[in-house]
Amino acid sequence: MATKFVGHFKLHKSENFEPFMEALGVNIALRKIGNLASPELRVEQIDDDHFLVKEWTMVTKHQWDFTLGNEFQDKTVDGRDVKTTINFDGECLVISEQPVGDTGSPVSFTWELVDENNIRITAKTKEVVAYRHFKRLES
Repeated sequence: MATKFVGHFKLHKSENFEPFMEALGVNIALRKIGNLASPELRVEQIDDDHFLVKEWTMVTKHQWDFTLGNEFQDKTVDGRDVKTTINFDGECLVISEQPVGDTGSPVSFTWELVDENNIRITAKTKEVVAYRHFKRLES
């Protein structure tokens, strides 16, 4: 199941992403940049439960090196300190971010493979939901 997410993907469509960032408390300048960015994702499976996910744009880079189910400390691209846990729930990869201190609200990202070449990421915080659609690129 996990191997179907392995590959190189690029954002091709976003829905409701700016209101999502606003609900997180992201300032207007970063929201404008974030809304214009077209991130790429590269997902690598190191071994059975160990993954490396790299996300980058022209101005930012972020990566998660994780083992499924193990909580780890992270600093998000927008500067929030979070404790992150990544697991599978059925056919979906679910990323849960819990704020550390007063750095915001809990966030969840649910990755689902729409077909072999398209991932839809559903991002939720508070009552706001955004969708990010990524297409697989040739490696």
